[in-house]
Amino acid sequence: MDCISDMKLECGEGPLWDSAAQCLYWTDAVAKAIYVYDRETETVKTHYDQFQAGGITLHEEGGLILGGGEGFAHLQSDGTLRLIPHDCDGIKVDKINDIIADPRGRIFCGQEAYDDDGYEPGYMFRIDPDGTARVIEEGIAVSNGLGFSPDLKTLYAIDSIPRNIYAYDYDIETGDISNRRILSTFAQEDGLPDGMTVDSDGFLWVAHWFGSAVSRLDPDGKLERRIDTPYAQTSSVMFGGADLSELYITSAGLLWESPVAPLGFDYGPERGGPTLRLQTDFTGKEEFKAKI
Repeated sequence: MDCISDMKLECGEGPLWDSAAQCLYWTDAVAKAIYVYDRETETVKTHYDQFQAGGITLHEEGGLILGGGEGFAHLQSDGTLRLIPHDCDGIKVDKINDIIADPRGRIFCGQEAYDDDGYEPGYMFRIDPDGTARVIEEGIAVSNGLGFSPDLKTLYAIDSIPRNIYAYDYDIETGDISNRRILSTFAQEDGLPDGMTVDSDGFLWVAHWFGSAVSRLDPDGKLERRIDTPYAQTSSVMFGGADLSELYITSAGLLWESPVAPLGFDYGPERGGPTLRLQTDFTGKEEFKAKI
């Protein structure tokens, strides 16, 4: 691994590769900061600093869709921000964490509802290109990594607090999901499953928050390999580079002393914050673009 950014972010999250521009976007999910790494010049700069985002995806008309605590916005190519108000049958579409676009330009997303002192479970939503928001799942604690299988028949989604990785049947024509099943459950000592991406072979790459690792799981949920990282709070992953063989890894430096951590977890100085890159023998898949 090498370090592409040594900034100690409170919560590096949401890495997104833009193949056309050959750059990586990611966010500090507890701050109003979006960063960009230029692969050609090996430089990092602040891309935008006026919207808190937990997840990012590309927009077909250019720019980025940002999903965060206050909902969604389109950061357009000229740098202007277009807010996207959403209400779903009286449920406010907010507290958004990871997001992903599907092949038809819809956005799938979920809420970060969990609080150590008690909470009301949250929702997963689908936002269609016409702006309509629909609840697609209930009872979510902390919605995290989302990804599609290469054959586009399965949507994977993580709920970090029960440490579950779910698989759903996915209908590309309607955007509907069904038949939820648990693909894999992390043991407590492995930390929480967090951000995720799916490679071109259909294997899932999952970051371990409180776990100092990235795991590669086969489509049946079986562990194929575990890669140790230098940071306990490894938060998310995304393939990038010219041939999509570089795995970019975000991490978080915030202090979250939580009962969901492994027993005896060391909250020492190596929690994280920097952003890493790992050359692999695998390739990722191009991300789809939103059309909302």
